Amino acid sequence: MKKLINYISLIVIVIITPSCEDVVQVKLDKGEPMITIDAFVNDLRTPQKIKLTYTDDYFSQKSNPVITGASVSIIDLTSSTTFTFTDNNNGEYIYTPIAGDTLGRVGHQYKLVVNYKGTEFNSISTLHRTTQVDSLICEYKEGGGLSNAKPGYEFSFLGFDIPGDTVDYYWIKSYRNGIFFNKGIDINIAADGAYGQGADGFPFIYPIASGITPFGELYNQNDICRVEIHSIDLITFNFLTQIQTQTTNSGLFATSPENIKTNITNQTNDKIKVVGWFCMSAVGFKEAIAQ
Repeated sequence: MKKLINYISLIVIVIITPSCEDVVQVKLDKGEPMITIDAFVNDLRTPQKIKLTYTDDYFSQKSNPVITGASVSIIDLTSSTTFTFTDNNNGEYIYTPIAGDTLGRVGHQYKLVVNYKGTEFNSISTLHRTTQVDSLICEYKEGGGLSNAKPGYEFSFLGFDIPGDTVDYYWIKSYRNGIFFNKGIDINIAADGAYGQGADGFPFIYPIASGITPFGELYNQNDICRVEIHSIDLITFNFLTQIQTQTTNSGLFATSPENIKTNITNQTNDKIKVVGWFCMSAVGFKEAIAQ
């Protein structure tokens, strides 16, 4: 009986004792800034952009510091043509193709060359074939229901993987009124017409086709939906998969974070670290108005 009384007393003490929440201030050591090179270039007849910045502290709320004064070029190793990018003095380096021409050619191999303060960074990428967007399908949703969703328009697309002996990898990008859906959860990638081999020559499966309207996003009447299918290679497919995993990694079954891979190397010394990615893409696209 005495044990029971002691046990009940312990429970009462736990219940009536005020809870205490301590705010833990996490202090991270400052690391040396690394150079970041964002070099996703395509064959559209529009200005092509490569962005150079420094990494910033983990908890920084500012934009990454930009890098100016670098020399940036892409060499078409197949045709021995050099494309020089102009420093825009804001971290962006721009190349504008001449009228009616494009920087990229399917099947050609390209080399990125960045020189900054005596250090050279390189990467190699081959421009692979892509497929076209056959049509865009727009459907109006009434909204309401248990989720109290707002009414609006959802887009999906119809497109077919290119049949052949090799696996084709794609990055499907979508835009609403020119604004790219760029969250990690919005990354929409495919191997052939699905998420892996075995869908050669087939239409893109529904989760990919409908992924151009990200979850929780809808189009209003007269909004413009633009869809682009960018060709990528296997290592870029894996890179984007890692980005998606790391940026959506939370919850009960979250895994330990890992360093994001890079395909850019420092050719001068190992002391200056670089991160980022270089990829050449062919692009098929289509636009439609929500109505």
